[in-house]
Amino acid sequence: MTRDEFSKFVEKSVEEVIHMAEEKCATTFPRKCSFRWLGRSHPLVEQNVVEHIVERVYVDEEHIYPCVDIGVADLLDDGSLLIVGSVAGYAPRQFGRNWTGREGPFVPVVGVPLLNRMAGKPSNWTPDGTFAFITPDLKK
Repeated sequence: MTRDEFSKFVEKSVEEVIHMAEEKCATTFPRKCSFRWLGRSHPLVEQNVVEHIVERVYVDEEHIYPCVDIGVADLLDDGSLLIVGSVAGYAPRQFGRNWTGREGPFVPVVGVPLLNRMAGKPSNWTPDGTFAFITPDLKK
């Protein structure tokens, strides 16, 4: 898979995780989003989110990290979405199906901080803290 093809795949995948969060929260979210890799000291990326993800996950046409959790973690103060990701420790390989049976490396998740916020509870999550999430039914 070329880098350009993978970039388009990432763009589609980001839209899919936003849609999944909308289904779980029964609301419509803005398409303005920022991104952060989970873990200490990863900066918040406010522009070129797709390219930022591609830079970390795509090595070359034959090597792509095969398992990446990605999803909407929470809402930021300005009402935009915070999308987070975490690359599992598997070696890069050819583009294909992941352990969920989905095409590509992405395993969609919905952050518990977002679910709490939408239920009227405080999020109480910081990017350096433990991130809890759900993995919605992926068989659909």
